[in-house]
Amino acid sequence: METPRSVTRRRPVRVPAFLTAVALAVAACGGATPAASQTASGTPAASATPAASQGGGEPVEIEWFVGLGTGENEEQIPVEEAVVAAFNESQDGIELILTVVDNTEASDTLATRIAAGDAPDIIGPIGIRGLQSFGDQLLDLSPYIGSVDLSEIDEALIDVYKVDGKQIGIPMAVYPSFFYYNKTLFDEAELAYPPHEVGEQYEGQDWTWDTVRELAMQLTVDGAGNDATSADFDADDIVQFGLDAQFTENDARAWATIFGGSGSAVADDGTTAQWPDNWREGLQYMYDGIWTDHFIPNQTAVQALADGNTFQSGRIAMDVVHQWYTCCVYPGEGEPQVTDWDIAVLPEGPDGNITSKLHADTIGIMDTTENPEQAFAALSFLTQSPELIQIWGAMPAIESQRADFFAGLDDRFAPLEIDWNVSTLMLAYPDNPSHEAFMPNFPEADSANKDLGSKIWTTPDLDLDAEIDAHVELLQGIFDSN
Repeated sequence: METPRSVTRRRPVRVPAFLTAVALAVAACGGATPAASQTASGTPAASATPAASQGGGEPVEIEWFVGLGTGENEEQIPVEEAVVAAFNESQDGIELILTVVDNTEASDTLATRIAAGDAPDIIGPIGIRGLQSFGDQLLDLSPYIGSVDLSEIDEALIDVYKVDGKQIGIPMAVYPSFFYYNKTLFDEAELAYPPHEVGEQYEGQDWTWDTVRELAMQLTVDGAGNDATSADFDADDIVQFGLDAQFTENDARAWATIFGGSGSAVADDGTTAQWPDNWREGLQYMYDGIWTDHFIPNQTAVQALADGNTFQSGRIAMDVVHQWYTCCVYPGEGEPQVTDWDIAVLPEGPDGNITSKLHADTIGIMDTTENPEQAFAALSFLTQSPELIQIWGAMPAIESQRADFFAGLDDRFAPLEIDWNVSTLMLAYPDNPSHEAFMPNFPEADSANKDLGSKIWTTPDLDLDAEIDAHVELLQGIFDSN
């Protein structure tokens, strides 16, 4: 989800050293985090990165291009400038230069610069989906990554950024998905809350998507107070839904992953279109939930619920969303507000495995850089900066930085006591391959997947298998035109 934000357009700027104080001030306001010129362990960042000096010559200029994802808000830019200044102060072989571009223009700007032979050295923060648009133009970090301590980052997260045999990024800002649930609606229905631990049962039943279906139908209610298990239930007068996965409804790969588990629209040969059987099951679960069992809202219903922010409407019992949704849940706008909520683990999929659809932001290096070692030295410093993670509102991939992150959320949502351990648990089950992974002719293929998702979300009485078969043929044509 892209939340509304202010924008700034800037030319490359050399950041003066005095701005280091800004980063330290922000860290002080946000909790006890290491200074920008240190790694999470407290050691000088320069010693944790490859040697950057070129002897007695002028420092090598490395440009960091921001705007492809988060990072261009007015309140974020001073912190980014301060972290750049801290890096420049920490050594004398590299001058890191920050470029911040309007998010609505950044992708086109970067593409234009690449075509003109004027690509920056480092890009990001950028999500997995956005990274795919430039994935074949990113440097393989494998020769350099051994110089960085990744012991506090789960290997499964590192593997997310392995594309076509290349390591194109280092996990930095991660957003696992899980259930947000409305405790008030559960209490009104006199139903137990969903599990908070992996392997925990729900009222004597294994926690599976079939169990979720049964629970969600009991939590789906019409205007007369009948739930979706009742013969008197009126599907044309639903006032409360049991389940949603908001902000991803029109993305077929996302839906398939939520309910079917990890998969890929591309076969192992990298050119053949496919739709795995577990993904078919996932889309069928979604489609039946919308049009047969009626516990998932269709597009019309979603737009009627807080303009798409469905959980905040107070009429969604369970919602599969990512960690970043803390931006938009209570306290937030909307009536009636959700005032009592918590989070729960996701269930087992049809393959018996848990899959927590993952969003993640990272920083990559363009393969056209003339100074890969220096670019990696700067990148490794940036990826270890707790100040950047904090200002971007992300869960740190580095484990030792998470206590301060969650403490900040506790302060924000007090007096609610949210079980953030659920988020940490779900981080161990990322979708790999990612639901945002590379496809040939990525922009067109991604658009086609969203068209399929939108059709499923808006159209009753489809022969879903036939639709998926036709979609695979469409994807193959798109892949072949690459």
